[in-house]
Amino acid sequence: MEAHLLLEARLPMVGSATDFTYKWCVNMGLSRDDATKMALATDEVLTDILLHGYKNESGYIEIWFQYTFSEIEIAIQEKGEPFDPEKHSYNADRAIKYNDFEGAALKTIRKMTDQFLFLNRGKDGKEFRLVKQFTSSHIKDLLPEHLDPEDLDEPEADCDYLLTPATTEDAEDIAKLIYRSYSYTYSKEDLYFPKRIETAIKHEYKFGTIVRTEAGGPAGYFAVIKSTDSMIGEVGEAVVSPNHRGRGLMKKMMNELIKMSKQRGLLGLFGMASTFHIISQKVNDKFGFRSTALIIAKSPQKLYKGMASQASEVVSVVMDFLPLTRLWRKPIILPDEYEDILSEIYAQFTGQNRTIGAETPAFQDPDQTDLGLTINYETQNVLITVKDYGKTFETSCLRLFRSIDELNLNAIYIDLPLKSTRINGAVEWLKEQGFIFSGLMPLFHQEHDFMRMQKIMIETNFDKINTYTELAGKLKSLIKMEYDAVQKR
Repeated sequence: MEAHLLLEARLPMVGSATDFTYKWCVNMGLSRDDATKMALATDEVLTDILLHGYKNESGYIEIWFQYTFSEIEIAIQEKGEPFDPEKHSYNADRAIKYNDFEGAALKTIRKMTDQFLFLNRGKDGKEFRLVKQFTSSHIKDLLPEHLDPEDLDEPEADCDYLLTPATTEDAEDIAKLIYRSYSYTYSKEDLYFPKRIETAIKHEYKFGTIVRTEAGGPAGYFAVIKSTDSMIGEVGEAVVSPNHRGRGLMKKMMNELIKMSKQRGLLGLFGMASTFHIISQKVNDKFGFRSTALIIAKSPQKLYKGMASQASEVVSVVMDFLPLTRLWRKPIILPDEYEDILSEIYAQFTGQNRTIGAETPAFQDPDQTDLGLTINYETQNVLITVKDYGKTFETSCLRLFRSIDELNLNAIYIDLPLKSTRINGAVEWLKEQGFIFSGLMPLFHQEHDFMRMQKIMIETNFDKINTYTELAGKLKSLIKMEYDAVQKR
């Protein structure tokens, strides 16, 4: 339940926006205390914008409310008078001696939030980002002390299993299942917090199936995480209890997820398969998923149980895609630089009763550039989504790059829509900025195909990136070649 407010830049609007912020935060799972802090921080930002950014002029303020399983983020955008927060620092002595409280509002905002970021986008305006993380009980806090995770998994003889849709009532059992199967090594930390699982299922951000034994104990779990801006989903959470592996439960759950996804009208499913090993890539391939991209430095280091020898500095992933509709169309525009590899990616999907249809016409080029920004503070990367290529593409990107420069990033990803001949100039310029190829992101934003490029900010050892399919191997070779060329500059 993401939300968007468009406010006229007038002081009477602040109270209504603050009230909405509080109620939305509570509904999304924040404690009342944390929701109050976010509402106060939002109030401070809006008041400052109106008092200083729109002193003698009219305008509008946009507020975007966004949710992830671990945090909520509020993005406030406006085009008022320019502002540099670094020149308005708070000084306690100055406040006491001279009653000068300049910078106090910014200090208050930082105190009320877990993360505060100011983005100066030049002609595209300014943006304030407020982040508050969920505080909830970790599964280890709900279990007896000094308990070995494996003690939770009682050996059980062959038995019949029951697959049912996962509900909010299953949240704690799902967290226990993750804990006893992987101890503390599972890559998605949110699954150790029952409340976060419960909230995500309640608001239908994810749906899945849980497998139980005849005695009612949880034996497996598999879920689809729905995209927030397109009718696709990620098969991103999967676990089978160690004492119930090798009995075909993963296959049963995957078949059930595909069925559930079609019933919900999803146009496709994708998986981000780890390159530590090829197991998940093999599973995806078996069910008809095809490799479309190799994303480097996707998340911080994780040591998987029983696979410590294969640990890498970062987690890179192969993007695998399964279309669920025959209406998927190959775009008419492909960038000259990568036309051959993109055509080969598309060709994988023909002959599977999902033949790509006729090409769709290109869109007309607008004058203004429209860029979206998603910051993942936990994985230390950002995704820039190009919604429209305008004449200001390069300068808009440079402003955004400067704004996020203070973040300690592993990678910057940029998704380019395959709908305009301007993509050729964009690709050429991005390569000059150190970006390299990543691959195709099918139906990834607003049901349109995008090509992803990536700028890797940390050293990457490609010898530790394992791929399974032939196409994934070709992607690895191409990306490594471009990566090496950037390193030699």
